[in-house]
Formats: sequence, C-alpha cells, structure tokens
Amino acid sequence: MLASIARSTTRLVAKQFVLPTTSRSYAAVSSKVVPQKEDKSFIEEDAEKLCKFVCVNYFVEGKEPGPEILPNSEYPDWLFKLDLSPPKQLEDLDPEVDGWKYWEAVKARRQQQALRHEKLRLKFLSLQDSPASKKSKWDPK
Repeated sequence: MLASIARSTTRLVAKQFVLPTTSRSYAAVSSKVVPQKEDKSFIEEDAEKLCKFVCVNYFVEGKEPGPEILPNSEYPDWLFKLDLSPPKQLEDLDPEVDGWKYWEAVKARRQQQALRHEKLRLKFLSLQDSPASKKSKWDPK
C-alpha cells in the first residue's frame, strides 16, 4: 500500500515539475575572414595641382583631379563678403543689433545650463535623501 502511494506521489510530482531536457546551444564562432576595405582616399601634396584645381573628386578617374580654379572675377561678389569669423559670445551680442543671433545664443546657453544642472542632480541623487545630510532633531546646533 505504501509503495503504491509513493508511486502515485512521484507521478504527480513528475507531472507538476517538468525539468528541461534540452540544453542551450549557441551559434558557433565563424572562422570567416572579412577583408578590410581599401582606403581609396589620399591627400594631394602636389603644390602645382593644389594651385590649379579644386582637388575634391578623388574617386573620379580622369586627367584632372577636380574642377579648375577660376580667377576671382569669375565668382560672385557676395562670396568674398561672407563673414567667416568665429561666432560672438553671448556677452558680446546685443538683442537690438544682432537680432535672432542673440536669441539663438540665449537658447543655447539655457540648454547647456539645464543639461549641466541635470547632470549634477543625477550625480548627487543618492545624497539628497540620505539621513546623513539631514539635521537631527536632537542636534543642539
């Protein structure tokens, strides 16, 4: 009688707890060799070519490395009037004179400060609610 109870109990336990019989298999590491891409770019060092041509088309096969540089009279006047100086700091800008450039600089400064505050807040987040940072009720100071 006890043997039949033990057998039925083990059958119930075996049905309730199914153990995995398959094992995990991972993909095999391939021994395929991937060739490196050939670097086709190069820096032109020939001074004569650099003075006569705009050397930008290095992938194009041909006699010339790019379009020929024309005399200044062939280009529009506005090209030589472009302001290529670095942008002014916010402190040097005036909203009445510089207009939208001032407000763009203000917006960029606000975003930088918000990012800096967020980084500091996250850096010291663990210290904000710590008991050590709170004053004790019993502290006479």
